[in-house]
Order: sequence, then structure tokens, then C-alpha cells
Amino acid sequence: MSWRWILVLALACGGAESSGHEEDEHGHEHEEEHGHAEAVRIRPEAAERSGIEVTEAPGGGLPHTVEVPAEVELDPDRTAHLSPIIEGRIEEVHAAIGDRVEAGDVLVVLRSVAAGETGAALAEARADLREAEHHFERQEQLVAEGIGAQRNLEEARRELEAVRARMSGLAQRARVYGSGGQSGRTVIRSPIAGEILSRHATVGEVAPAGRVLFEVADLSEVWIMGDVFAQDVGAIRPGASATLTLRSGGEPRTGTLDYVGPALDEHTRTLPVRMVLANEVVDGARPLRPGLFGVLHVESAADTDTSRTAIPIEAVQPLAGEPHVFVPGDEATEYRAIGVRTGRTSAGRVEIVEGLAPGDPFVSRGAFVIRSEIEREQLGHGHGH
Repeated sequence: MSWRWILVLALACGGAESSGHEEDEHGHEHEEEHGHAEAVRIRPEAAERSGIEVTEAPGGGLPHTVEVPAEVELDPDRTAHLSPIIEGRIEEVHAAIGDRVEAGDVLVVLRSVAAGETGAALAEARADLREAEHHFERQEQLVAEGIGAQRNLEEARRELEAVRARMSGLAQRARVYGSGGQSGRTVIRSPIAGEILSRHATVGEVAPAGRVLFEVADLSEVWIMGDVFAQDVGAIRPGASATLTLRSGGEPRTGTLDYVGPALDEHTRTLPVRMVLANEVVDGARPLRPGLFGVLHVESAADTDTSRTAIPIEAVQPLAGEPHVFVPGDEATEYRAIGVRTGRTSAGRVEIVEGLAPGDPFVSRGAFVIRSEIEREQLGHGHGH
């Protein structure tokens, strides 16, 4: 015989109704019939404190979802790998792993022979430029006075242009090297604001050109990259809603797919998809750490079953080992438990396959309170036999 319990909620301002029932210290009235409790009345203030709410079951069950293996990755546009373009000996290191840096902050200082030679050549070129400018101005003056040759003026002009070109090239090279003049001091600065993820720089060692000394990343946004199996490709579309569940735990994160690859990877036979998520600081750290693995639950393009409903998981409570939902009874203050058959769960909701239909009113909040009261009454009357 299935369980059928009735909770009666008294909404009158005067407290519990008087009907010859025994009242306990919680403000509840108990109704006896055939030796067990079938009804309970709760004072309005107790019901309000319990937060019992009734809403209509929404139309449509849970959308079909595709499970996609996923990994948290850095956004390449928010990541920088810093390396010297010339060999140099490391003299100063100004950052460590985990440090927060701003754009323009100095991370490492090197001393380079090549940078020093460039600085020296640039200083020499500046001196040559001053001399060439003076010589050109002198030839201009002589031609203006009618005692100089035009040929000498043109030769001075060509010499001046050549020196300017040489100095411009050396100055550009010095800027690229980050050189501090003839000393050969080279400075590497962070081009972005972010956190130091890796450091491969020690004072005194020689860093070859191209060696990555620092990795800096802005982790305020990260990429969630998934690999869709070939058999599920037809159900995936750009803009689809997706929920990330990390293997390490934590709250699920919801977003949308902003990228679906045009072709399958020829080696893995999977289709790449991407979701971009904000990664706010929680308790002093960003929870979405690059390298974490998880699962993307992506809504399928398949149609949703409109004959079903999906409700909050906490609205379904076990009674006698079976799932039940509480609904209003025949009277305005009654609530009764109805057995339901549940289906899939996703993002805190459970699909109701049978027992509750779209549009039916049900207790969406406070179901646990009702269940607890029913079980308490059941236990109390059981002791009375």
C-alpha cells in the first residue's frame, strides 16, 4: 500500500485551529485515525519560518545533453612567454612564481656582450652624425657664398643620409635588445598584467637567446576546451548551453560554446569545442586552474520532451524509500505527498517522468521540512502503539 500523508498548514492569524486535537510544544496539532498520524497543522509563523513555497512545474523536461571530456586552459591572448632575443648573463631577477605583476614591470636584467657592442656602435654613430651634419652645413654655406662646389655639397648630403640610416638601425637594435647603452644592460619587462606561472631565471647563469625565462598569464578569464566524440558531433552547435563539472569538485560553472571546430582531429577523431569562463578570485585564489580536468555537459540540438517537467532536486523527498513531491491538497491549507518517477538530473534539477506534469503546482521550497514533520509524526505514533 503506497504512502499518503497530508500536511495541513493553518494560515489563520489566531494560531492553530481548535478541533479537539492535542497540541505539542512546536505549535502543531495532531490528528489520530486508526492509530497513526495522517495530518498535521502548523501555525502560520512556523510555516513562514520554514520557507515553504509553492510554484507551478515548468514546461519541458531536461534538455538532452552530451558529455564532453574537457580541460581548463590558458587564453593565449592573455598569456606571454618572455625570453631574451640575444644571449646574456642574468644579473637581476625581480619576480617569483605566483607574483602579481603589472604591464611594464621589470622581471629580469641581463648583461649582454652583443648589446654592449650595439650600444658602443650607437654612441660612435651619434658622434659621426654630429660631424656629418657640421660638414653638410659648412658645404651649404660655401655654396651660398658662391665659393663652394655643388658636387661637394651633394657628397656631404649622401654622407649625412648614410650616417643617419646607420644610426637609426643601431638605435632600433638597441631598443629591441632593451640595451642600457655601452654597458650592455638588457631589461625584460612584462607586456601584460597578470600572474607569474613559471620562472626559469637564476642570477649568474647565462640565458641563451630564445630561452623562456618567465610565463605570465591573466587568469581572470580561461578557456574550457572539450573534445566531442565523432558520434556526438551532430548534436553540438555554437551557442549551446554547457555546464562544466570539475573532477576536483567545486560548484558547476555554466556558459555557452563560443567555438565549435570545423573538422575532427585526424588522430583523436574528436571535434574541439570551447567555452570561455570568468575566473573570479574566491577565498584568495582563482578556482579554475589551468590543467584541471572535468566534463562539459553540453545541451544537445535534439528536441526537449515537452510532456515532462524538471524541478529542483530538493523538491523531491524520499518517503518509505520512494521519491515523492508535495502538492497542495483539496483544501487551501493542505499539502499531500504524491509518488513520482524521476529521470535524469542536471545543474541542480531532476526530470519528472511520471507523477507531476507541466503546470501542476508543487512545493518548490520547504519540502524537507514537510517530510521531516511527517516522519516525526510517524515515529511518534509508532511509539504510542
